[in-house]
Amino acid sequence: MSFRPFAPEDTDLKTFEVLSQGLRDHRIVRSQYKKLGARKPERRHVQPHHLACIENVWYLFAFDIDRGAMRTFDLTRLYQPELTGKRFTRRRDFKADEYLRGSFSVFRGGDDFEVVIQFDAWATDLIRGRKWHASQEFTELPNGCSRLRVRLNNIEEMERWVLSWGVHATVVRPKMLLDRILQVVLLLKERYSEPTKARYVDGQPELLPARPGKTKTKGSPPRTGEN
Repeated sequence: MSFRPFAPEDTDLKTFEVLSQGLRDHRIVRSQYKKLGARKPERRHVQPHHLACIENVWYLFAFDIDRGAMRTFDLTRLYQPELTGKRFTRRRDFKADEYLRGSFSVFRGGDDFEVVIQFDAWATDLIRGRKWHASQEFTELPNGCSRLRVRLNNIEEMERWVLSWGVHATVVRPKMLLDRILQVVLLLKERYSEPTKARYVDGQPELLPARPGKTKTKGSPPRTGEN
């Protein structure tokens, strides 16, 4: 018997120990944290409430004192954590399962999306029998295909998940997700058609100029999500 996680993270043991102690002793933690896409980390003061390993990545769920709200922190981007001498009272209204109820993984949003994805027969054999989300409804179709329906408060992670299935998955709704998948497909088509012209602006991929007879998109898909 063996266990082989896919792309396990390289979490610093000292970081994990400091956060665990802060969680256990209800002590405020001071650290540096780098947001996705940011060039430099920034100072954070948080009240740790929960540690969870989700898809082989460790996350800290904590109340951010400066922002006055709960936030999710990826431990691989959290640096130099230190325990302060200040203690806090744990928020009784925080429950990890409820906090992540509308998330496909860990991203949280403020919307309400009914997401329906159709899978071909090949992908159906891989989708069947697995719990992808607490709200899921899995329906098998007569032609061997299937549909998966979930309710989410954001579509960030669903976008990446659908793309990971390639041609085996098709977005039925919402239209916003379908449009974002289309934008990515057009970007990839241009990039791989003329790879030598691909370039980045402020760390984000810039769409290439359309060639004669080609449709030009206006920009890369909007991104929101984790802090």
